[in-house]
Amino acid sequence: MIVLSILFKRNKKTSRKKLEQFCTDAEIFIQVHYVREKSSGKYAFNTLKLKTDPDRVECKNWYAGHGNPDNFQEIVHLYMKESNISMEDILQDYGLLSSCFTVHKNSFHSIEKWEAAAICLGLNLNMAHTKALLETAGYALTNSSETDLILRFCFENHIYRREDVDHILKKLTDKTLEEIPS
Repeated sequence: MIVLSILFKRNKKTSRKKLEQFCTDAEIFIQVHYVREKSSGKYAFNTLKLKTDPDRVECKNWYAGHGNPDNFQEIVHLYMKESNISMEDILQDYGLLSSCFTVHKNSFHSIEKWEAAAICLGLNLNMAHTKALLETAGYALTNSSETDLILRFCFENHIYRREDVDHILKKLTDKTLEEIPS
């Protein structure tokens, strides 16, 4: 019994250390990517043609292969079916209401940004798929919001557990996933 408690404490400490490393890495990510979006010429920058991104190409092909759907909830149901993730798991893990998954004729802004992001986390989507799915709900992750950059960091580094995401958000912005502004 004593050996078991020692192992439990060691695993908990390692987990805590890993969370702190996530926070440090996220803080650096914010410093590198944070952009002040202003209308003044001082903050204007040229847009360069981006290199081909395999994830973005795969995402574009996925949407094309599914008839280019544009309804958030319908796309979520396709992702759940293909990845064999149940709605109940996402509801329970991320504290969502089942109404987030109800297909509406016009889904534009029918859910809050944090709910859409939580669903993307629950589906374990990469950044390209997250960006495309959020867009169908009328949202985006910008470089002028620390909370958005933390979410982007989590997607790019495959950090999907709500507890981990909330820990990073709370430590760096004093907000949780549920408190992310739309």
